[in-house]
Amino acid sequence: MVDGFVDKWKDKPQQSSFFSKIKDVGKPSVGLKKQIRAVLQRIEIQKQKLNNAQSRFEKRDATLFKRTVKALSERDTMRANVLAGELAEIRKVEKMLMHASLALESVSLRLNTVSELGDVVTVIAPAASVLNNIRNGMSGVFPEAGQELENIGTLLTDIVSTTHQDTGVPLNIGTTGLEAEKILAEAETAAEQKLRQQLPEISTVAPPQERTSVET
Repeated sequence: MVDGFVDKWKDKPQQSSFFSKIKDVGKPSVGLKKQIRAVLQRIEIQKQKLNNAQSRFEKRDATLFKRTVKALSERDTMRANVLAGELAEIRKVEKMLMHASLALESVSLRLNTVSELGDVVTVIAPAASVLNNIRNGMSGVFPEAGQELENIGTLLTDIVSTTHQDTGVPLNIGTTGLEAEKILAEAETAAEQKLRQQLPEISTVAPPQERTSVET
């Protein structure tokens, strides 16, 4: 009887292991989790590079802004227009960098929520689409960053493709596109709001009488 009791006791860990395996069905494998962590690390590096680049452009912005205001105060219209034009181009790049950085942040947050295999398709597919979108604008200004974002996007697409083949989880292209557009739209709105808060407008700095005299 004692031997039988011991044998039954020994079987319990095996039974527990069996049930734990059933419980784990549908969850990402260890290998898949490592892939996602590697992607998150690479995204974090790109975010840091974008933030550093944005800081450099902000310094350039501040310098141009002061020079433009000075030209306006001296009623040097031609010089002020040239500087204002250059400042506008700088701010376009600043907005693009901030938009890309915020989009990457949103992608990172979503990738960190992946806990089920179904999430791989519903979360990672839009993330790949977002990366492919922002790298298009990035390539003209920062080719290296654009190339890395393309590589990360390709890796995410491969993960989705492999998961789809292994699990048969359906991929809804329409839903994926809408989610990607939502991420990009939210990032763009946030970028515009931040820029309005951080960057002063020339028209709000120049005294009214100076603007009138320059225009006439």
